Amino acid sequence: MSRRKVASAAGSTKPLSLVIVEDHELLADSLALALNSAGIPASTVNARDEEEILIRIRRAEPEIVLLDLDLGEAVGSALPLIAPIRALGAEVIMMTGVTDRLQLAECVDAGAIGLMSKTSAFDDLVRDVVAVASGTGILGLGARTALLEELADHHGRTQARLEQFRLLTVRECEVLQKVIEGKNAQQIADDAYLSIATVRSHIKSILHKLDVSSQLAAVALAARAGWSPPQHPQR
Repeated sequence: MSRRKVASAAGSTKPLSLVIVEDHELLADSLALALNSAGIPASTVNARDEEEILIRIRRAEPEIVLLDLDLGEAVGSALPLIAPIRALGAEVIMMTGVTDRLQLAECVDAGAIGLMSKTSAFDDLVRDVVAVASGTGILGLGARTALLEELADHHGRTQARLEQFRLLTVRECEVLQKVIEGKNAQQIADDAYLSIATVRSHIKSILHKLDVSSQLAAVALAARAGWSPPQHPQR
């Protein structure tokens, strides 16, 4: 089913069918009950793994899946489920308490056509879902574009921060990782069978290349950049 079909349902006398994928069973069941009472065909999926979730959605053949972004410890983030759910022929509306715009943008980038807040009062949440089932609750083009632009900008800035780390040699990456783990120069030397003078030389080179004045600053920079040792770093 396409976004166009969801939008065209706005004026239709037949609401779109929904499946609610939510790890909080009370909320899911209450929402489904309220929707069915309002004439909206709705069912729930409380499966504990991704494969079972997809199997049950395939069986239900919904037109819309209302997907909780955080499906608890058993499944974790539902972000990887968006594409396979769409491949089954359903559109995805994310239902989440997350307010971070980058996380919401990742949902849209993965293919979600709408975003719904779980922090809303229950009656408001029901009203919003009814709007979705009527074809009027999808994310507008302007809001969608703004989120995707913010995500692209974030990725660009992250890549720029990582550029400095590409200057590090294989050994310097290994040493920096040990520093991040909290090991001092002597411990790093013992682990790598190097002299402490050699380790200190590597640390000095790391600080120079990263343009920081201390090991603590290097660790903080690595954390901000989301750096991790590459599998095949350049020498």
